[in-house]
Amino acid sequence: MMPLQIVVIAGAFIVAGIAKGAIGMGMPPIAIGLLSFALPLESALAIMVVPTMFTNIWQAIYGGGFRPLMRRFAAMAVAAMVAIAIAAAAFGQLGSPRAAAWVGVILVLYSLLAMTPWRPHVPRRAEWWANPLVGAASGLVAGVTGVAAVPFLPYMQSLEMDRHELVQALGIMFLFIIGMLAAVLAWQGAYHVTNLASSIAAIAPTMVGVWLGQHARRRLSAETFRKAFVFGMFAVGLHMARGLL
Repeated sequence: MMPLQIVVIAGAFIVAGIAKGAIGMGMPPIAIGLLSFALPLESALAIMVVPTMFTNIWQAIYGGGFRPLMRRFAAMAVAAMVAIAIAAAAFGQLGSPRAAAWVGVILVLYSLLAMTPWRPHVPRRAEWWANPLVGAASGLVAGVTGVAAVPFLPYMQSLEMDRHELVQALGIMFLFIIGMLAAVLAWQGAYHVTNLASSIAAIAPTMVGVWLGQHARRRLSAETFRKAFVFGMFAVGLHMARGLL
């Protein structure tokens, strides 16, 4: 691996870790987007798995609501995992150059939605049918592109949860989604010694970023910090989406 690639990997996971520590989400799209400047999408996805799983395990179990949140979102998790497997088997595009461009489109769409003041609201009584539907849709997107940002993240933000429940619920869902993506990548033969070593090594810069993000969250409003990363994701998304032109 070239020195420039090592620098890009470390920098990408520090930045993604800052987002994770500050707002509890955004690590996969930010990491993949930044890694794409120096690595193929398939390698970026493979390197992302271990540090993302590490942070999501911590995020999922941290707090007192793990069991009730697991029961609440079990149907969504199962639907997402099944859809990821079906999409990957049917389309076989996970990690392809065209899939990388669609990742960029997803980042742009999510960023544009996040820039608006409008926020959808889903009542608790609708979750019994909305959760598996959104899980399946997000799984199909993730099974082709490797990113489950739309409609998953906007939907989760629309539910009746306080900030601490939302962060923990995101950790739980990302744990299942990234776990299935890891299985798909293994099935496609994406892993090799270099990727695994890089993925394990990326834990250190990720946790540095998480620590910085937690400290920034105490000093800045979460909304101000979130907006900065939304604009960053928008710029990276435009760069990646050029492949469709």
